[in-house]
Amino acid sequence: MRDLGEQLIFIVGMPRSGTTLVEQILASHPDVRGMGELGELAQVLTEESSRLQRHYPDWVSEASPRDWQRLGLRYLELTARFRGGHQARFTDKMPNNWQAIGAIRAMLPGARILICRRDPLENCWSCFKQFFTNGWEFTYDIEQLGIFWKAFDRAAREWVTRDPGRIREQGYELLTEQPADEIRSLLDFCGLSFDPACLAFHQSRRNVHTLSAAQVRQPMRRHAATAAAYGAILDPLRLALGMTPLAQSENVIAS
Repeated sequence: MRDLGEQLIFIVGMPRSGTTLVEQILASHPDVRGMGELGELAQVLTEESSRLQRHYPDWVSEASPRDWQRLGLRYLELTARFRGGHQARFTDKMPNNWQAIGAIRAMLPGARILICRRDPLENCWSCFKQFFTNGWEFTYDIEQLGIFWKAFDRAAREWVTRDPGRIREQGYELLTEQPADEIRSLLDFCGLSFDPACLAFHQSRRNVHTLSAAQVRQPMRRHAATAAAYGAILDPLRLALGMTPLAQSENVIAS
């Protein structure tokens, strides 16, 4: 069943990377229903781990195509209540699902996956200064944040290279700088015709329950880089990300 999950668009990425914006744009299309941040993918994998009495992903290498198909059908069963209506496409915007891209491809080979990206320093600084109530504790610690981002970066690069036909990287900065071109390209990747409503995504009345809810009620604005204003204060974060500290760069120039 190569087309299993054809109607699904998974939106993944770091928190504060533009995942809500991308979903809002897509959900403004008359043929798309934005289902928000769903936990059903994690539920399916947890159920299988419980059945096998083995942690995910320890059992992944031994799963057969029939096993993956069964799990894909289970996901579709669990999400059926969200997918009612006339829409041809549905989004599942759980950012942390980037850790299960391989499982998504095996379970639902027809699905499309959008990986949202943002400048690493801007992205991680935005995470660090934002208080997340639960589920994102790694954002409280600069070293952990750097480790998490680098793991995300490795996974994103590998999967986009491996399967560009079904996986697309969507840059946040490029989306805000060239919205018309990027939105057309985004819709084309998702198998959707262009609709001007996607350019006016801020006018959509759909409910949004993430921290970016207020932002996606406003017209598209060019991204505003803020990390540079903090100078060397953010050097610990630069080091955690494997970047050259600003203070070190300034010393090299001075010498």
